[in-house]
Amino acid sequence: MRGLGKKEQSRDGTTYQIPVEAIIDISTYELFKTQREKNKTNSPQHIRHDYLLSGHLKCACNLTWRARTATHRNSRKGEWVERKTPISTYFCPQPHKELRPPECPKSVSAKRAKTQVWGKLYEFAMNPDFLLAQAKDLVKQLQQRYEHLQKEQQQMLEELEKEFVKRQQVITEARKAHRNDPGFDEQMRELYKVEERLKRRLATLEQEIDTHARLDWGEKVKEYVTDLQAGIGELNNANPKTPNEQHRIFLLKKQLVDELVAEAMIDGKRDIQVEFRAEIIDLAVSKQILDFPNDGEIVVRL
Repeated sequence: MRGLGKKEQSRDGTTYQIPVEAIIDISTYELFKTQREKNKTNSPQHIRHDYLLSGHLKCACNLTWRARTATHRNSRKGEWVERKTPISTYFCPQPHKELRPPECPKSVSAKRAKTQVWGKLYEFAMNPDFLLAQAKDLVKQLQQRYEHLQKEQQQMLEELEKEFVKRQQVITEARKAHRNDPGFDEQMRELYKVEERLKRRLATLEQEIDTHARLDWGEKVKEYVTDLQAGIGELNNANPKTPNEQHRIFLLKKQLVDELVAEAMIDGKRDIQVEFRAEIIDLAVSKQILDFPNDGEIVVRL
């Protein structure tokens, strides 16, 4: 009630009002109530500021840059006024000037950084020679791995043959000597354990060899590039009309950046070098090929 110029007092069980100086006048209070009701039914929407390189951009300080948006500025009259267009930037979080090397530019326009990185991502996707060149190197490594597995498979087969011969000899000698004691049983159990271990290893080798034989790595890369190019082409041609549509396009672009960008390093001239990674194989193949080169990743720097 103080806001209306009245105050309630109680004494000896009796409640009464006394006049006091109002904190706000009645007209201001009524305006406040009206605005409060409007806010309940028509609350203002918060502006979303989307940062495509969040979590990826670094500098010579080896720190991950942060992002901020400036919505106000100082006017010529020294007043703090709202900007017509907010300014978004990435900045180095190193607070100590003496620890910041000359190659650290301290900050960069978010628009400039996004234009550079997205442009290089587009170049990476639309020029499959980058991927194919790395793929050829992986194919060479895979071939070497395949040949090594074949040699190991042959060794396993030879060892199994030796263990089989050894077991048959023990059985033959035991029959001749009419052996039927705990020592013989223990010897046979050990021979069977060795044989089972070799068989399990051989089965694993044969499965991996079969996967190698069926894996067309070059075709895998071509399929990956085709899908990637189609996705980026659609995003570049998108023409969102509303803020929600713009945000959906951003989320799709962000998903691609998070998937493909391993690192984005900015130098003193605010030029950004990007290291891309592409995981071509799926999880099922990676489980079958136990020692896949580079964990199935193709890495390119632009």
